[in-house]
Amino acid sequence: MTSEVASRPLPQRGRIWVVALLALGLFALGYTIVELSTQKPGDPVVHVDGISDAQGLFGGVPQEGDRLGSEDAPVTIQVFNDLQCSECQDDFLSTIPELTERYARPGDVKLLYRHYSNSINPEQLGFYGAEAAADQGYGWQYIYLFFRNQDEAERVGIDDEYLATVAGGAQELDIEEWEADLEENGQKGGPIEQRLERDEELGRDLEIRTGQGMVLTGPNGTVTLQEGPSLAEVEAAIAEVE
Repeated sequence: MTSEVASRPLPQRGRIWVVALLALGLFALGYTIVELSTQKPGDPVVHVDGISDAQGLFGGVPQEGDRLGSEDAPVTIQVFNDLQCSECQDDFLSTIPELTERYARPGDVKLLYRHYSNSINPEQLGFYGAEAAADQGYGWQYIYLFFRNQDEAERVGIDDEYLATVAGGAQELDIEEWEADLEENGQKGGPIEQRLERDEELGRDLEIRTGQGMVLTGPNGTVTLQEGPSLAEVEAAIAEVE
């Protein structure tokens, strides 16, 4: 015996609602297609790598302004480098993390960052961002993240938004305070530009050449290292001057 399920016709009011919903769905679909075909591409998403590494590397090491390490450290290393110099990236990343862990953290060495232009870009925006971060004691985290993400900077371009994204990677840095610092001190002729000019003049006086340069000073004298010295060369110079 075969059973059949009788189907009732949809009431008129129900049919009206179905038609209305179908029409609304088709309209929404058409609107979305038009939007996707006419909208301009948005700004690229910025990916900042090395945030946890920066925190682990520099967290707990004393910082004040351009200094990393104890103020009373017997050896001082002035680090001359350019945040926007692609050839200087390896010089920084192959030496500074190890020097921080082995010498700055225990209090044997203090590092002082000096900006010295090696790049063709006359606008040293990276340095401005680092200076504002340094005012809160996070300058070295900012410098590390900027060097670590130079490829990303080249991909998306260096502008105010990119600088702020890097600043956000220094996790405890107050972004609003950082932005206010840049607004107040980053104007032409302002304190940050004056500091940049002093660093550049000092580098010329010391005859720093291309790549990362270092000037080490300790109880037993001064040693100048040029053109991206290796970690082994820096360690030998520390032993010489301490």
